[in-house]
Amino acid sequence: MKKIESFLSILSGFFIAIVFLVTFAQVVQRYVLHIPIPWANDIIRISFIYSVFLGMAVGVFRKAHINVDVFVNALPSRIKGWSAIFTNAIVLLFLCVVLYFSYSFTLANRDQFTTYLFIPMSYVYGIVPISVFLMIVFLILDTIKIFISVLKYNVNDKDNNI
Repeated sequence: MKKIESFLSILSGFFIAIVFLVTFAQVVQRYVLHIPIPWANDIIRISFIYSVFLGMAVGVFRKAHINVDVFVNALPSRIKGWSAIFTNAIVLLFLCVVLYFSYSFTLANRDQFTTYLFIPMSYVYGIVPISVFLMIVFLILDTIKIFISVLKYNVNDKDNNI
């Protein structure tokens, strides 16, 4: 799994680099050479969308998504694991809804194309269900890991009380 996370991080960074390089080239071409690059907007938009959604999958893998630490840290040790499972379950439910609608949205946009490069918009929007699917897989694996650790903690806690 670490290799997948590393690959997604590199890929997201690659798309951010493309955004930077093409934007820089577009500014130089437009304002220094007075020759605009019409296809640059398509490349920038597609690269930005890909970097955002790949980065979101990496963030879920690294557990970097938003969490209310003040609330979680105030909980007793026995409840923290169950709180994490509950939080993951809510996020999983939300991501399942997003996956369903993003897949439908991607299919509905098969007949639309980018302005200059004529790339089907379904290729652009296709990263959304792919990244959401990866996030769901990462969250399921994390939830299983948390559940196992909660069970071990409860078993050890019962052994200590005997």
